[in-house]
Amino acid sequence: MPIKRNGPVTTGTKQNLVEGVQSSPMSPSAVDAVMDQVVVFADQLVDTYSIQVAAGEVGSDGSGTASEEPIIGARAPRALLYGRIQSGKTVSMILTSALALDNGFRVVVVLTTDNVALVRQTASRFKDLDGPRVFAAVKEGSSYEWQGQEGELRDTVSAEGLVLVCAKNHINLPEVIRFLQQLDASNYPVLVLDDEADAATPDTTLAARSTGKANAPQYRSKMNRLVVANDRPEEAGFSLGEELPHSLYVQVTATPYVLFLQKEYADLRPSTTFLLEPGAGYTGGEVFFSQYDPDAAEDERPRNLVFVGATEAILMRRTAPPGLARSINFFVLSACALSVSKGWPTQGFKHLSHTSHKMDEHETVSGYIEAHLNLVRRRLRASVDETREFFREAYNELTRTVQECPALDDLIASARSAIRHAEVIRINSKADVPVYGPRLNFLVGGNILGRGLTIDALLTTYYIREAKTSQMDTVWQHARMFGYRQSYLDHVRIYLPHRLAARFREIHEAEEALRLTVEGENNGNTVLIRVPLASRPTRPNALEAGAVRTVQAGRDQIHPHFYAEDSDAAALVLDILRGNGVPITEADRQRRATTVPLEAINALIESVAILDDDPGLWDLETIEALLRSFSDHMQGGGTVYVREVEDTLTERGWWRGRLSGQEIALLRRVSPQAPSLALLYVGDPDEPIAWFPTVVMPQGSPTYVFTGE
Repeated sequence: MPIKRNGPVTTGTKQNLVEGVQSSPMSPSAVDAVMDQVVVFADQLVDTYSIQVAAGEVGSDGSGTASEEPIIGARAPRALLYGRIQSGKTVSMILTSALALDNGFRVVVVLTTDNVALVRQTASRFKDLDGPRVFAAVKEGSSYEWQGQEGELRDTVSAEGLVLVCAKNHINLPEVIRFLQQLDASNYPVLVLDDEADAATPDTTLAARSTGKANAPQYRSKMNRLVVANDRPEEAGFSLGEELPHSLYVQVTATPYVLFLQKEYADLRPSTTFLLEPGAGYTGGEVFFSQYDPDAAEDERPRNLVFVGATEAILMRRTAPPGLARSINFFVLSACALSVSKGWPTQGFKHLSHTSHKMDEHETVSGYIEAHLNLVRRRLRASVDETREFFREAYNELTRTVQECPALDDLIASARSAIRHAEVIRINSKADVPVYGPRLNFLVGGNILGRGLTIDALLTTYYIREAKTSQMDTVWQHARMFGYRQSYLDHVRIYLPHRLAARFREIHEAEEALRLTVEGENNGNTVLIRVPLASRPTRPNALEAGAVRTVQAGRDQIHPHFYAEDSDAAALVLDILRGNGVPITEADRQRRATTVPLEAINALIESVAILDDDPGLWDLETIEALLRSFSDHMQGGGTVYVREVEDTLTERGWWRGRLSGQEIALLRRVSPQAPSLALLYVGDPDEPIAWFPTVVMPQGSPTYVFTGE
């Protein structure tokens, strides 16, 4: 169904973004670049709503009203907007909302991380929408800002639309649901945008409840009940999803691992995914971590990384670690140097210390920073030679990347003035909305820094936070250094231990593989998630017990346990092999491996007959997803290897179709960076009755997890 692309809300909103009415001004080209993507996404949303919820309610000719008829689909659709860390997802949500309001949606509910500062920041930015009333679900004094206006808003929502921004917590979200009931919002098509949808919305009782144990929780977790469906008898039906049946729920996140690991028809499993790409000037994992090599010489290290000792986190418990002091010295000079070319931002430059989730440790780190800043002040008052020596290491680090760096003496003079405006700011659940100073801001925090909060003009990050088993989505969300920093990248540094740089690199590689896997694919298919060593993709309490399956790191072969006799399927496989020049009866093992197009490999694995109840790891969707994760290494094709099956039974009762160690080594030499496909025929090579397939994994392949249906 076509959509209006230049309606009044969209046109006015684009202009507001350019003028910077509620946020920093954007260039027309930057706004247009975001629009080019979200128009496609909004078109997809309207189609999804029309096909799976109700026809004729949204779109260019949509009625803008919701009937009382049940939705068309068997389940409520779930759309995923899959972005990148700090890539501008909020602007995309704003423009998506504008297009939705111009195309029949009358109410937009935006759910955010449970943080007052973030709710207010998000609501302020959504006021760039030109047309609807926008409210933040935060109490001002003893009431919410919409209270007393319910009657007027009920009369105007159909004409003007309404946007509510609410934190996912047990106090404000119920008030929003009650407010929507007062407005009769169920009479209208509604768009729900769940920002950081993987954070608080998943049911954290799922693993326990799915075990069936007597002491397992009876009901879903609170946020899941309020957002999706409420299964407490005394609260039955009290949720956004149930109160607004004609709504479209959009998950927005850069770390969708817990969502993709839900079972196929689970409430939160995405039914459609849109990959949102960042605009020009974005710096992410590719810039900061992809080139990191732990074995490289010191002079070959990545330009934006500075390594600190492996024991900094332990030292933090009793004294100020040297890496923290080094990062502060660098930040002072870097900020002063950048101010020469760019001037001082209104809210100053930022230094971020991310050391622990514990708030008492934030107090400790803040004390260390204050103490070192006092030392910096004393050094700035000392003799010229002493001051130069104090900043020498930091200056050498800065000039490693800043080619036309101001003289050290000039930076010292600037630092004497800037240090007077140094602010140490704790950002956690006990702190108020941060108020930044005009020069040097030192931010200290934990979990709140890991979700959603945008840190503009961030120059230096000191990161030593670590868990025994790293959780991929948590660690990746800590990457506040990502963002639109290309214009001042030479002045940016991350201070961290080698092992954490390696962990970020591994998660970056896993992230790129995941985006490649889901690109252009229907998410009803199996999605494989690559998992670094000593890591897990997400919290296990939000996953159904026994649903997640694993392809362990280092596995050499993936195959079924049995072959399935099917002469017609076997003949089709033979035709594909012959059509691609693959030898069937080659006696010389070295000459069996043949390169064929990736399309041919996909056709082969789709054509091989497999028993429906085969207990092996071989599953068509799993194998297809696995090959997609290596598709960047298979652009020139993949390797196929054919021989006769060894027709004997093992002690465990399945056919011994496995390849020998020599054959595996051969295939890994021929295809060192991508899987190979071996097909072992049963019967006459000219008229086989079955094929036994085996995928040979490359040496050092990582662990993959996926949901077994």
